[in-house]
Amino acid sequence: MTGKKLSAERVMKELAAIGFARAPDYLMVENGEVSLKENLKPLDRAAVASIEKTSAGIKVKFYDKMKALELLGKHFGLFEGKGAQEQTEENNLLEAIIQSTRQEVDIHDVSEIQ
Repeated sequence: MTGKKLSAERVMKELAAIGFARAPDYLMVENGEVSLKENLKPLDRAAVASIEKTSAGIKVKFYDKMKALELLGKHFGLFEGKGAQEQTEENNLLEAIIQSTRQEVDIHDVSEIQ
């Protein structure tokens, strides 16, 4: 595991990367050829299960998005009768995780992490 510590925060970031992955964020089409974007961050790559070169171009398989979203939803109690709006106001950690899949997040701005 290349020296990285296992933590709840890391698990949540990996699940968020899988749950919110979108193919257009990973692939580009140029001259009719499909290829993987070169500037993907390591966390972005966490959503990719496999990459295969085929006669038609590049085949990218992602990990199970629905399972990752289900695990995130269960963690945040989204399926326990609380309204999504109420849950969002109580805990901005989910929003920070979503943002972390798009950009760097200052962990000092998220009180739940501190």
